[in-house]
Amino acid sequence: MTKSYHIFLGWGLVFAVTLAILIGLPRLAGTSADFKDQVKWQKRASNLQNIEFEYYAASNFAKTLTSQHLDRTVSSPYMLDYLVTADIPQNSSALVANSKAFAHEVSCLAEAVYYEARSETISGQKAVAEVILNRVGHKAFPNTVCAVVYQGAERTTGCQFSFACDGSNAILPRGKNWSEAQDISRHMMMRASAAITNRATHYHTTNVNPKWAPSLRKLRQYDTHVFYRFMPRKRRLRPVSVAP
Repeated sequence: MTKSYHIFLGWGLVFAVTLAILIGLPRLAGTSADFKDQVKWQKRASNLQNIEFEYYAASNFAKTLTSQHLDRTVSSPYMLDYLVTADIPQNSSALVANSKAFAHEVSCLAEAVYYEARSETISGQKAVAEVILNRVGHKAFPNTVCAVVYQGAERTTGCQFSFACDGSNAILPRGKNWSEAQDISRHMMMRASAAITNRATHYHTTNVNPKWAPSLRKLRQYDTHVFYRFMPRKRRLRPVSVAP
């Protein structure tokens, strides 16, 4: 009885070990493969970040493309994103950099529109955005949107746009007005509208009378903002008459 029991126990142990090997090895292999995929993805992601390419695993973009173009049996989110980007040409990093720069510029423009004119009509908000874009193209101002919007912000009294210095932006933009400001900014950055300010580079609200206003050419008013541009050079050189 004892001998039979030991034989039965031995064969049972052999069977259990064999079954564990048959079940465990494929799982270990699968785990190893997944781990290798993740390492491969992480290395790629690191390389992309080194060229300032921010990429997010399992993005909606990746899921959409994989559902349309890739083998549906691939399920690892790391590999899905890897496969989506596998055919991107090497020089695409420049395109990505340009896209990121554009998004950053749109954000700065939206902040200016939001803090300076969120209570205005669409035309009033577009006019404020246009002034900033006109400054970008004018030699008297910085040549990027963000630099124009935050010009002088390093000084407490040097801001070109008051919100950058008066603490208004301590309250983060939000809600419908923020969404609208972003939409308007993208629209204006793409130059999707005809000019409406006649090349204005300055504006002020109707409740102030800045000392620089008489030296500029007054153009028109949108809502509570009055718009100006520089005088022609010849006019600027003439003495200003104080006669009525």
